[in-house]
Amino acid sequence: YSSLFFYSLTIDNILNIIVLLILAGVAISLTVGDNGLFRRAENAADTWQMAEQNEQKEMEQAGNFLDDYTSEYNKATTVSYAKQLNKPFENDTTIVDDLGNKVRIPAGFKIAQDSATVVEDGIVIEDKDGNQFVWIPARTEDEEGNEAGAIIKLSTGETATIVYKRTDFGKQYGSYNDYTDTISSDEEESVNEWGGYYIGRYEAGDKESTEAQTMRVGPTEDDRTITIKKNQAPYNWIKYDDLKRLSENMDEKQGYAGFTKLISGYAWDTAINFIQIKNSDYGTNSIEGNYYDTTFTYNDITGAEKNKSINSYVLVPTGQTSAVSNIYDMGGNAWEYIDERYNNQATPYTNRGGGCGVRCEEIPSGYRNIGDGINGGYHSFRVALFL
Repeated sequence: YSSLFFYSLTIDNILNIIVLLILAGVAISLTVGDNGLFRRAENAADTWQMAEQNEQKEMEQAGNFLDDYTSEYNKATTVSYAKQLNKPFENDTTIVDDLGNKVRIPAGFKIAQDSATVVEDGIVIEDKDGNQFVWIPARTEDEEGNEAGAIIKLSTGETATIVYKRTDFGKQYGSYNDYTDTISSDEEESVNEWGGYYIGRYEAGDKESTEAQTMRVGPTEDDRTITIKKNQAPYNWIKYDDLKRLSENMDEKQGYAGFTKLISGYAWDTAINFIQIKNSDYGTNSIEGNYYDTTFTYNDITGAEKNKSINSYVLVPTGQTSAVSNIYDMGGNAWEYIDERYNNQATPYTNRGGGCGVRCEEIPSGYRNIGDGINGGYHSFRVALFL
């Protein structure tokens, strides 16, 4: 009997040992095999590290994309693409229109959404507050220093040459030779360096009066904010010395990269010559303006729609008449003082463009008129921007 017990115990032990060995083998396989715990742990660590690397790579790619996007915009080469992006340039940048004409964009400005994409139709830039200027290509000399002007390509396949100069349009009070203006060195250097300049798209507006929905009806504070936007109360009732100072200080108040000035006779006449690419007689027949003998529908300072009847006069907010080359109000509405002199001590100042109380046929945009520089209800001004 004891022998049988010993034998049975031995067999059981052997079977247990075999089972344990099998279990040990399975455990070892689960632990260190190809699919073992150690291998899985190693794989998990490798997978986590790879995921971390991929995440870092994706973040770098996203950052590079944003950098490329910003860099691409800052280096935008066309007006059309800059208009599509609708963002201000960080640096002064030269781009081209759809025809290859160069346009210099100052830092802080963007291409306006209603801008044209060819120079002849009016390239409009806009600052952070919505003030707008139109690019006028011009030079007093070519790139070699010869007297020539800025040559621009036109949609017709032809070219036009715009010279930065004063022009006698054949209509003025007195004689053309009684009006004098000397081109300033900073203006001339700027237009020759960059091939053009900017003028306010609209005659100057008064921000505070506009926000109060009231037109200026008498002398007010002379240090209100200039606006160059549509639907603004024209900045009238202001003395010449004050409007000149406000024009020259606008660049500092707005933080412009370039410099602003009261528009000169050179800048005014050059703008008319530019407009005449599209409207050949604008200097002598600017019927698009607000004159005594014109009629049009407009919105008053409250936004109400009204009709200006023929043979009547009313000063209207800026930009209510038809644009020419994306420029408003150079003919009619308010007379605009310019930085030019008339040969008479009593009335030494010059104003242009005609007003709402005169006839277009008699006093169009090219007309030169005299003024005493005293503030009046139908006199405003226009700002020019140089780079």
